[in-house]
Amino acid sequence: MENNSPIAVFDSGVGSYSIIRVLQKKLSNENIIYLADRANFPYGNKSREELLAIVNRTISWLENNYKPKLIVVASNTPSVQVLDEVRRDHSTNLIGIFPSIEHAVEISKTKHIAILGTKGMVESLEIERYINSKNIDNAIIHKVNASDLVALVESGTFKNDKPKTTTTVAVILEPILAGDSLIDVMTLSSTHLPFLREYFERACPQITFLDPAAEVATEVERALTDTDIVSSGPGSLRILATGGREADLKHILSVLDLDTNVEAATI
Repeated sequence: MENNSPIAVFDSGVGSYSIIRVLQKKLSNENIIYLADRANFPYGNKSREELLAIVNRTISWLENNYKPKLIVVASNTPSVQVLDEVRRDHSTNLIGIFPSIEHAVEISKTKHIAILGTKGMVESLEIERYINSKNIDNAIIHKVNASDLVALVESGTFKNDKPKTTTTVAVILEPILAGDSLIDVMTLSSTHLPFLREYFERACPQITFLDPAAEVATEVERALTDTDIVSSGPGSLRILATGGREADLKHILSVLDLDTNVEAATI
């Protein structure tokens, strides 16, 4: 493995671009392969068995074709549900993205927090195990299905139909806050959700919304430094899409102010 080998980042949709943006700012010398696995979108409604097969297959494909020095599984759903098992079958360093529960509890004044994520993640047994593994006894933790908000980002609706986005955000947040008005921190535990931060903060200015992207970038930087495989630069971004959806992804990224080429990938 060479220092200038790429970092691979993948997800089923455009959400992982929120991670890419932070990685590029923090690690500007790194070469990044961004794979949007559109053929399997969305990960959030897949069974655990489906996710396990998809993630294993995708990582093997990335290893065989690009020999990355590190792979970021840039989706909370597979990270929470299958990443521990997937690690057993691969030698590449795998970094996932998880709800920032400990940070949320640390900064919460009321110790009432909420995790916003996909239906598949918030209803899984694995998220319960993940929460329990943190041994947090002094907090009330709610799990909120925010899959409808993911769809707004994937379609670009949040950019071109602000009234609909505002209404959908309210529909998601109001019931949970009606049930527990003490919630003062929410984790944005789908990589799509940081794109909606302005809507969240406008709807609930009293709540702190946590984006885990910075934590992931710090973990990636630490992993590269600890193993002495930091790139000498200048850094690049290569974007791939499965499912014959290159034009679709290119359009969505343009809505997010990234005008770039998207290549076809078959896994």
